[in-house]
Amino acid sequence: MRYKLIAFDMDGTLVEGDSCWGVLHRHFGTQETARKNLGAYEREEIDYPEFMRRDIALWKPVPTLEQVKRVLTPCRLAPNVERVVGDIHRRGYRTAVITGGLDMLAEEVARKLGIQYVFANGLATDEQSRLTGEGIFRVEPRFKHEVLTGLVDELGINLHQCVAVGDSKYDVNFLKHAGLGVAIGADSELARVADVVIRDFGHLPQLLDYL
Repeated sequence: MRYKLIAFDMDGTLVEGDSCWGVLHRHFGTQETARKNLGAYEREEIDYPEFMRRDIALWKPVPTLEQVKRVLTPCRLAPNVERVVGDIHRRGYRTAVITGGLDMLAEEVARKLGIQYVFANGLATDEQSRLTGEGIFRVEPRFKHEVLTGLVDELGINLHQCVAVGDSKYDVNFLKHAGLGVAIGADSELARVADVVIRDFGHLPQLLDYL
């Protein structure tokens, strides 16, 4: 077996549509200010913990963790994901989710798919489970490969034995550092560094041909 671990991004890769941050901003009506926050992060004017802090501060009235979970509950698995991940497990591969999104959604996705390892960011809460305004920083979206490196060290394998699957420009380093980088969708920046490009979820079973 050439590869030992298949690592997935979540938003737009395992889950349909926008990021979980985007879903929350639509719910709270804060998309415009959130776009400004994202621009500041992409221009490297702020780091990711500050980006999370600014985004969380927009959600008014301040929600509880359970209210945030309810907003994210309608998020759906992408087409063919259950079938493909099921086949991956039947072939004996380990799997991971590494995402800049939120752990409450990532853990639910992993539970549905049987994915063993989950790395995602969180939301800090007070004694009443109400958000404090602070994020729990674990994954920098542009540097998911650093989390992947830590995981493979723990598992006693190397990056060349990993497949990384993502969909956006934030996954460039993730794909570049893996033994096989697989891009889902048509992001041109990601496609330039990918070993394999799968244009849409209708063709996601093609991933199995490369394992």
